[in-house]
Amino acid sequence: MSFHVGQQIVCVNDRFSRDMRWRQTVRNFPILHSIYTIREIHVEGPLVGFCFHEILNPCTWFAAGFGEPAFNSRNFRPVKTTSIEVFKRLLVPTARGVRAFEDIRGGV
Repeated sequence: MSFHVGQQIVCVNDRFSRDMRWRQTVRNFPILHSIYTIREIHVEGPLVGFCFHEILNPCTWFAAGFGEPAFNSRNFRPVKTTSIEVFKRLLVPTARGVRAFEDIRGGV
């Protein structure tokens, strides 16, 4: 899955690392089903972690250096955006009085 700074994501799993140093540093955790905006992305080997605009935690020393603890990317997914355009088109009257399925889906 591809993520980027500024992207909105939702927490889908609120079980985070059990590492004692990490847990002692974290004061604020993401809440299940809440939406967050990625502020920083940390990559350490196969691990990808996020820091959020909505959550700030103190920095500490980790193997990679001094920094804020990040939350595992596997606990999040992108926020799905839904367009209401298809519903607006349903409200537009047609000459036939009934819209064909292809008209509603945009000719697909």
